[in-house]
Amino acid sequence: MGLHFLDIWPRLDRLRASCLDGTEGLPEHWYLPFNAVMPVLDEVLEEMVQAGMTVGTVPGPTVNMLATLAGWRATQGIYRFDRTLLDALIATPTEGKLPTGLLSRLPEWTVYIETPGLRWTDEPLLGVFAQVGSLPDGGEALTLVGHLDHAERCVSGVSIRLGQDTIEESLEAGYVRRAAAGMAIDGLELSTLHHIVPGVISLLLYLSSEAAEVGDGTRQPTRPVPRRTKKGRRMFPAERQTPWDVGVRLGAALRRAVAGEERPVTKSGNTNASPVPHVRGAH
Repeated sequence: MGLHFLDIWPRLDRLRASCLDGTEGLPEHWYLPFNAVMPVLDEVLEEMVQAGMTVGTVPGPTVNMLATLAGWRATQGIYRFDRTLLDALIATPTEGKLPTGLLSRLPEWTVYIETPGLRWTDEPLLGVFAQVGSLPDGGEALTLVGHLDHAERCVSGVSIRLGQDTIEESLEAGYVRRAAAGMAIDGLELSTLHHIVPGVISLLLYLSSEAAEVGDGTRQPTRPVPRRTKKGRRMFPAERQTPWDVGVRLGAALRRAVAGEERPVTKSGNTNASPVPHVRGAH
């Protein structure tokens, strides 16, 4: 993405610094206000045109995509769910309004979740970037950006308004708005969105819950603080990607339950069978 837009990442780093130094500041779970990215992108595109570079049509969702990926560069966390837990969570229905307060507790500004087994139209979906950010009317949206292949190709972000619409209503409204504006969603059918998005949101709700099992217990993901430089506070990208194993013990317990494993018989003659674990919606 950074290769397509000249010098975009340092500019967005400076934008974040200016937002932090502003009178209103930023909510802790926002990396950038999505609407503040547009002027920066316009400036970059104008400079590219003046330099004689060919600039094609930039889809509207690119703004949210840039804000989401900029937030991920600061931490570069990769969340790898235990496969049994991942399948169970994806199969758990997500109904009703999305809880804004819960999703604001994602462990990093932007999380990247590996999604083995999911497909984006006819291609494997390797993972999804997810971030909560602002809407122009003051509301909040969850933006999801799909990662399709190891060449770092991403697909336009899908934004779901929080706290008001159901997932289905929000997806359909966004799809209709894009279609009316002539903006295709990478050839994606609405039915495919309905198939992918609720499962991804279930994974995010687990990551946001107090009971989430992330890592090996010796360390936890964090949101880094800006560094002070001669030019003011700056947020620099993480030096390397950091993998986080998610739900290893819970996934193992689910497999034991499915296999019908029991604890050894006790001296009293009781089998002392392990309780069957189950996946509940995050609270």
